[in-house]
Amino acid sequence: MWSETVEQDRVLQGDVLGLSIVQRHTLLQSEGTQFIRENGLENLHAGECESLYPCQQIGVSILLTDDLAVREQAKRLSLTPVGSLGIVVGAYCLGHISLAEAERHITDLYDVSSLFVTRAVVELAVEQLRKHSDQG
Repeated sequence: MWSETVEQDRVLQGDVLGLSIVQRHTLLQSEGTQFIRENGLENLHAGECESLYPCQQIGVSILLTDDLAVREQAKRLSLTPVGSLGIVVGAYCLGHISLAEAERHITDLYDVSSLFVTRAVVELAVEQLRKHSDQG
């Protein structure tokens, strides 16, 4: 994951290392190769496999990913995949962001980000947020 984020200049190393909830784990190539082979993950990219392996090794049950193929494999490995929409909804439900902020973030996933999400999914997610808001 490090190579897909920091080494691709998507995120600054200092920003990642400055987060108290982030830990960097080194994956031995031989262990990764064995994990890929044993779990039939040859169809995934290296960074995707590198995100699944530590979850198994250190007992993390939730994997943050929007990749559908990785989501399927995560479920097969008894992990819970959570995508960008789920993160925004969760932040709203936990009271970390307002309804307006959640709606804006979800709309931005369609309008601004490179994430493939349809307008229909965005509208459904916003509708669900509003229903949750009305119930609370």
